[in-house]
Amino acid sequence: MTDPLISVGIPFYNCQTCLLDSVRSIFAQTYANWELLLVDDGSDDDSVQLAQSIDDPRVRLLPPDGKNRKLAARLNQIARNARGEYLARMDADDLCHPQRLETQLRFLLEHPEVDIVGGASCILDPQGRPAKKFIVAQTHDQIFKRKFTGGISVVHPSLFAKTEWWRRWPYDENNYRSQDYELWLRTCNDNVFANIPGIYYYTNEFVSYALGKYARSKHRGAKIVWHYARKEAGLLSAAYYAARRYQHIVMYALAIGLGFRNRLIARRYQPLTEQERAEITQILDQIRNTELPLKNS
Repeated sequence: MTDPLISVGIPFYNCQTCLLDSVRSIFAQTYANWELLLVDDGSDDDSVQLAQSIDDPRVRLLPPDGKNRKLAARLNQIARNARGEYLARMDADDLCHPQRLETQLRFLLEHPEVDIVGGASCILDPQGRPAKKFIVAQTHDQIFKRKFTGGISVVHPSLFAKTEWWRRWPYDENNYRSQDYELWLRTCNDNVFANIPGIYYYTNEFVSYALGKYARSKHRGAKIVWHYARKEAGLLSAAYYAARRYQHIVMYALAIGLGFRNRLIARRYQPLTEQERAEITQILDQIRNTELPLKNS
């Protein structure tokens, strides 16, 4: 079998309700020269069995080891095992626009100065319908304009780069939280990031903001900011940037206590136009109706 040009990597943990739809969105791609790598992170539901049921040589389930090694380790495992020249990230509860791979590949071929490319996302509500959009800056300087104060303008699972890039810049596996933020701060001065215009990724991020998860992420982010900002901005600025992370935890806890949680989350996103909502709904229907080759089906 000829090596694919693009590898798509999906790590998963207890995703039996959404994994096959994520896989459908890869089978729905207009660009066909891909392989799909699935890697389990110690699931105790039927996710592994569902992955094993896919009957297509382009889909590889890496041998499950039964361990919960967390996201950074699994992403590095995917990069080590990818056969494609390019590697696209994806989360197991998300969906890709049918033209995502084609569009991001064309962008990198037309912009050889860019090392890694992502894009905006549509936020799905708990029923899987388009709810909001998360718009990102498109140029490197704008993406990292507020890298210590307001976050980096990147949708992590939307990223696409040469496989060699992911191997040269592996995730720090000691970071169970904010592993992406640490990688962006570590690489942004030596690489060029970009985001494509348009919405080519659909995420369920809207329902993932539990307080504990948010607090742990901010706490880890504060340590990462302190490590990198003190080198670039000095000790006082680094302390200020780190303290702001803890301030965010307090504000979020207050919002939950006052019943404003969903309103606070929604402030991160922009409203969809009626045309965007209709177009995305049609695309989501197309993805979810894509037939998968399943064993014994």
